[in-house]
Amino acid sequence: MKEKLDAFLAEFKQEAVLDAIQIKLSSNPALDITQSKVGGLFYLPKSTEVPTNSKGEQLMFLAQINCEELPDNSIYPKKGIMQFWIFGGDYDMGNDYDNPCSDENKRVIYYPAIEDHYGAEELAAIYNPQDDEDGELITPICTDKPLSMSFKLEKQWRLPSDYRFEKTFIEKWNACFPEKRIEELWQLDDDIAELVCEMLDIEEHTQIGGYGYFTQSDPRMYESLADYTEMLFQLDSNSGDDGLEIMWGDCGVANFFATKEQLKNLDFANCLYNWDCC
Repeated sequence: MKEKLDAFLAEFKQEAVLDAIQIKLSSNPALDITQSKVGGLFYLPKSTEVPTNSKGEQLMFLAQINCEELPDNSIYPKKGIMQFWIFGGDYDMGNDYDNPCSDENKRVIYYPAIEDHYGAEELAAIYNPQDDEDGELITPICTDKPLSMSFKLEKQWRLPSDYRFEKTFIEKWNACFPEKRIEELWQLDDDIAELVCEMLDIEEHTQIGGYGYFTQSDPRMYESLADYTEMLFQLDSNSGDDGLEIMWGDCGVANFFATKEQLKNLDFANCLYNWDCC
């Protein structure tokens, strides 16, 4: 059984693979304004303003990706800057549980070209993200300790936490093991389920593209959100001696998803934003 199971999982990993750009983060205080980063100073054209919600409260800069720094890929445009903004005024951090596509307290912005933009001193004068009622900015990152990004293009198989996993896995499992047929994943024997997770999970989850990772459940399992298939950015918690300090609640993860049409049009208004934790 073990040999056959190993062969089954090895074959499963070769099917429905997607391009994924793995992101390695490193502490780096000396980043240019236009470079890819988490936290720190951001690119802001002088023709625009810091994004705000309907109350006029500024959102908080989370991350940006300079597309020209990416390896050749089929996910992102070749040029421009993608930015991700969330709300620092409460512990939801921009997550709208009733409407996860709402742009009220989150924003994904694509700038197709780098134009005349604000410098460090100018940004300090105009950037004042909304904090909570106690004057504390609720944030998963250290906003004054920017993290640089390095990228590696990989192929990624369908991960167990992704909403498309269960149906495909069960179909292939039942075809390969008709004597152990299942209707739900929880019907797998415990030792088999443990091996499946061990073989099909990955260690690093901060990425562009590929399949989604969640500590709870994939919100796209609901039909109304099923079209948000394209992973724009995923930022996982990370805390260690290397200077990385990212924490979504209790060791959670955040994801930004778009539809194929949004990605084609490079218009990310009302894309899907979710974060969850253990």
